[in-house]
Amino acid sequence: MSEPSIGLALGGGAARGLAHIVVLEAFDELGVKPAVITASSMGALVGAAYASGLAASEIRRHAVNVLGNPRSAARRILTGGDTSPLSLLNFSLSRPVTIDGAALVDLTMPEGVAENVEDTQIPFMAVTTDFYAASEVVIRSGPLKAAVAASIAIPGVIAAPRIGGRLLIDGAITNPVPFDHARAFGCDLVVAVEVTGQPHPGERPRPGVTELALGSTQIMQLRIASLMRRIDPPDIWIDPPLDHFRAYDFLKAEEILAAAEDMRRKTIDELEKALEGRAGR
Repeated sequence: MSEPSIGLALGGGAARGLAHIVVLEAFDELGVKPAVITASSMGALVGAAYASGLAASEIRRHAVNVLGNPRSAARRILTGGDTSPLSLLNFSLSRPVTIDGAALVDLTMPEGVAENVEDTQIPFMAVTTDFYAASEVVIRSGPLKAAVAASIAIPGVIAAPRIGGRLLIDGAITNPVPFDHARAFGCDLVVAVEVTGQPHPGERPRPGVTELALGSTQIMQLRIASLMRRIDPPDIWIDPPLDHFRAYDFLKAEEILAAAEDMRRKTIDELEKALEGRAGR
């Protein structure tokens, strides 16, 4: 009897999306590989590396090296090959300065990722949102880094690219945890990882403008994910306790990974139980 196929959906969550690495480490520890990875936003960045064949431990090491401390991050920005600090920014007199998503992906993506989406070792889908059509767009082919850049394009923060004539933005806007696509792929088991979190009061009496904007988006994404989960729940739902981290806390990579560590055992336990249940049928 063949092993049940597992579909893995990785959701958006900005810096909190680093917690996906711990879940991927659980897969590696258990010695199982997903049959497909579907991902939105930060989940697309982490998922693309894993789908390309990188071990979760390699992805962790890269994330900590790049984001582990401010000096390391600054050095990478200042000396990272052809990427300079200015190349990360989109300047325009008619709009605020935004981060160039393609340059950001090029800077942060580890070496060894596939060139095209269709070249990944594990089938991969990057979920994005067509801004003008107000609809979800799932990218299954074409340049991988461009697909990820589209999926992470947060309006007003990270510039949205045009792909195939369409202006594509953050996939989490329309599908925060795209487990429905893993289900449609025909997987026997579907695992969904939700790292959106919700606004946290922190120590300041009032959030800033950026925090308000990102927090409002968080609320929307949580509601969408909750509704989708009620309609057609995945077999396993993983949601690390990350509310106290802010969306832009990327320099707290090690703290985020530590906070998600309990999810390693939960993921292994849930997968083992589900796989044993399927094998017994």
